[in-house]
Parts: sequence; C-alpha cells; structure tokens
Amino acid sequence: MIFWIMLIWIFAVTYLLQPKICRRTLADDGVYDYKATVGFSVILFIVPLFFIAVRSEFGDTGSYIGTFNNAPTDMSMFNDFINRTDKSYFFYALLMFFKNYISDNAQWWIAAIAIFQSVLVIYTFRKYSCDMGLTVFMFMASGIVCNWMCNGIRQFLAVCVIFACTQLLIDKKWYFYIPVVLLMMGVLPITTRFGWAAPPWYLCGVHQSTLVMLLGCFFIQGKAFSKRVWILAAVFVVLVITGGLDAVLDTSVENTTYVKDMEYVDADTGTSWFRVIVESVPFVMAFVARNELKKEELPPIISLSVNASVVTTVLYIASAFTSGIYVGRLPIFTEMYNFILLPWLIKHPYKKYRQQFTIVMILGYLVYFYYQVNIAWASSPYQSELLGVY
Repeated sequence: MIFWIMLIWIFAVTYLLQPKICRRTLADDGVYDYKATVGFSVILFIVPLFFIAVRSEFGDTGSYIGTFNNAPTDMSMFNDFINRTDKSYFFYALLMFFKNYISDNAQWWIAAIAIFQSVLVIYTFRKYSCDMGLTVFMFMASGIVCNWMCNGIRQFLAVCVIFACTQLLIDKKWYFYIPVVLLMMGVLPITTRFGWAAPPWYLCGVHQSTLVMLLGCFFIQGKAFSKRVWILAAVFVVLVITGGLDAVLDTSVENTTYVKDMEYVDADTGTSWFRVIVESVPFVMAFVARNELKKEELPPIISLSVNASVVTTVLYIASAFTSGIYVGRLPIFTEMYNFILLPWLIKHPYKKYRQQFTIVMILGYLVYFYYQVNIAWASSPYQSELLGVY
C-alpha cells in the first residue's frame, strides 16, 4: 500500500501542479516541453523520499541495518571491520565514518543514503527531462524504488553517482568521468585478475558492476544508433548464442563478491520476460522512428539515451537467457536513460499521437507496477518502525 501511495502522489502532483508551476519551453519542432523548477521537483518526490528514508525493512534493508549496527564505534578497529566486509571497502568505510562522526542510529544512515540517491536522480532528471512528471512517474512505476532504492542500495548508490555525471559523458571529459567510474567500481577486480596486491580501501569501490559503464561509455556516446553501439549489441548476441557469456561471467567474478551469486546461476531462470518487454519499449519506439531521428539534429542527451536503450535491451535479453542474478543487475546503469528518452519520443517523433501514447504508457506502467509490488515483492512487504507499519 505504501508504494501505491508514492505512485498516486507523483501522479497527482504531475496532473495538478506541473502545468501551473513548470516553465513551458518551445522546442525547434514547435512542441512545448516542461522545464521543471526546483520547487516542483522537491514537491514531486518528497513523499516517496520520506517513505524510503523511514523504512526499517524491505528487501535487503534489514541486512544493511544489521551491518551498520555491527560496525564498531572505535576507529581503531577500522581495518578489522573493513577486512570483514565483502571487499566493497569504500562503501563500508563510508558506513563506519558515518556511524562514528555523524550518527550511530541506523535509521539516519538509511535516510542519508535515500536523500543522497534522490538528490542525484532528481537533479539529473530535472536537467534533461522534457516532462519531469512523466519521467518520475515512469521511474517509480518501473519498480526502481522497490528493486533498488529500497533493496540493492549499494549498487544503486554507484548508479546515481554515474548517472549524475552524464554531462561529463556528453562532453567527452574522460579525465573526469573515468576516475569517477573507477572510484565507484574499484580496481579490485583488475588487481585480482593480474595477481597484484590488494589496493587500499579507498580504491576498492562501491560496487563492481560499475564495470559496465567503464566499457559501455565509449559505445553509447555519440550519434543515435551509431555503428559502435550496434557492434556492442552484436558482441552480446554472439556471446549469448555461443554460451560465451557464461564463461565471461565465471572469469570476471573470480575473487570478487559475486562468487556466491554464481553458485545459484544454474538454478536461476533469468530475468522475467515481462521486465524485458517493458524495458525494451523505448528502444523499439526509437528504432521505429529512426529515419525521422536521423533527419534532425538531436539533443546530445537524446542521442546518448537512444544508444543507452540499445544496451539496456540487449543486456536484459541476455539476462533472460542467462542469469537475472548477475547479468540482470547490469542494465540499471543504462536503464536510467529510458526515463528521459520515452517522454521525449512521445512528445516529439510521436507528437501526432501524443495523447494516445501517453495514456497507453501510463496504463501499461500501472499494470507493471502492480506486478512488481503485489506479485514480485509480495513476500517482502514494506515495514517502518517509526511509522508503526508492519
């Protein structure tokens, strides 16, 4: 019920306030876009942020709270605590610093992560989205809040930081972008692969899945549907058909935190085809309109988002045939751009049928949201000790 309250709030604020508060800007094709104000952005996501911040149980939340409570309050035990974690030392170092110097209350730690993630996501959406309300509605209805902000928060922390650096990617400022990716990923997978000594904790990263953006950033940057992104897609298709992807995974996770996960890959049925279909919609719509997209000078963020949608679709298809446990975690880095791309496609290439597409999109996401909340996460209900919700 709590997640439905979040979604209803976003829908109501969008419907009631966006036309009145947001500034309308005229695009080159004669279509008006909405430029969200800071105030509207805050109002739009304040209720979801509140419920995310005060949760005490959902998905992996209990595990994160348990780790926080078990962390020592004596900084002299720093090395001992770090060495007992799962090698994402930088994240757990932040945890220990927070507990020792800010608050030893686990709820504040959960709230701090929620606020940090929300600020980065909403900032980036506000900067690039042509319809902030629709973008945030899709973000919520897609299950990102359930699957990531309330569950896989360590990986999503890395996702948010990388997503907020989008302008660096557009401007090809590799000397800034790549160090940020490495900071989030850590160099531990590289050092262990070559048998080098373990790096210091601040070079061990937040989540090793960030590797996908270290490789993918060179393919998704540039013109929409560039040859480079199709080459990347072809490589993934070949790996899936030949079974080479499984071999790549076995090698890449050796001596990393995913070794335990790989034990369950054989029994894993892969990512749900329902999710694959939903996440492929922006790519399909962009591909159908590709001739029109090539005729005009696209905003750089849209070109990047189109290429990101190709990678997202290919990775989700790969995860459906291989592993939702491992491969299914990778598309989230590029999936974030779908929430910028789809509203733009509806308002521009598909502007003649904008109203019809918007209605179909909203209804489709409502069905998908129901599946996420009432079926996929039915065994892990939202709980909050502060609110007395159990």
